[in-house]
Amino acid sequence: MGEHPPGARLARLAALALAASFACEPAPKPDCPAPCEPGSTCVEGQCVADAPVATPVPDDGKKKKKRRKKKRVRRTTAGSTAAGGAAPAPAADDEIGEVEEAEPAADKLPPFVPVDDRKIPQFSNDKAQTIDLEAGSERPSERVLDQHFAKITPKITDCVITASRYGDVGSGRLAIQLRLQPSGKVESVSVKAPASLNVWGIVPCARKAVYDHRFPSYDGPSVGVDFAVDVD
Repeated sequence: MGEHPPGARLARLAALALAASFACEPAPKPDCPAPCEPGSTCVEGQCVADAPVATPVPDDGKKKKKRRKKKRVRRTTAGSTAAGGAAPAPAADDEIGEVEEAEPAADKLPPFVPVDDRKIPQFSNDKAQTIDLEAGSERPSERVLDQHFAKITPKITDCVITASRYGDVGSGRLAIQLRLQPSGKVESVSVKAPASLNVWGIVPCARKAVYDHRFPSYDGPSVGVDFAVDVD
C-alpha cells in the first residue's frame, strides 16, 4: 500500500475528532409547535402550566393576640330574713351562660347579712333590778344624755342607709329604750319600729349601735332611758 500524503492524514484526524465531538453532545429537545402562553413552559414539545408560587405573607411585626379563655359564671339572687326585719327569699340560681372573664361591677353589693343581735338583752321594765345600798343618788343629766344620743343617731342612720341599698325602706320613728348601768355600759336595749322600717335588718343594726356605745359613768343606780330617731 502506498503512503498517504501528510496533508491527507491531518484532514482525516480532524474529521474523526469533529465526529467524536458531535457524538458526545445530547440530542436537542424538540421545540413546541407554537409559543407557549404566559404561565406555561415548553417541556418536550408540550406546553406545561407552571406550578403556582405561594405568595409570602408580609410580617407586620404584630403578634397575634391570645384568645381569652371563657368561663362559666352563675348569678345568684341573695336574700335573707333578718331578726326584726323581713327580706325576700333567695331565688334559684340562674345560669347566664358563657361570658368572657367577668370582672366584678363597681356597684355590685355583697350578699345581705343581718347584724347578729341575739346576745344583746332586750330592755324590759318588768325585769327585777338589783339595788346597791352603797350606791349614791346621782343620775346622768339630760344634757349629757342628749350629747351621747347625738353620737349614736348617725350610726342608726347608717343602718337605714345600708338597708335602702338592698330594698325599699319607708319612713317612721324608731323608738329606743335602754337601761344604763352606773359604769356607763348599756345593759339592755330594745327598738320598736313600724313595718316600713322593720326591713333589711334595721332593728338589729340599731340595737347593736346603742348597745356598743359607752356612756359616762355616774354614782347612782341603773336607770332606764328613752329616746327616738325619726326616719324621713
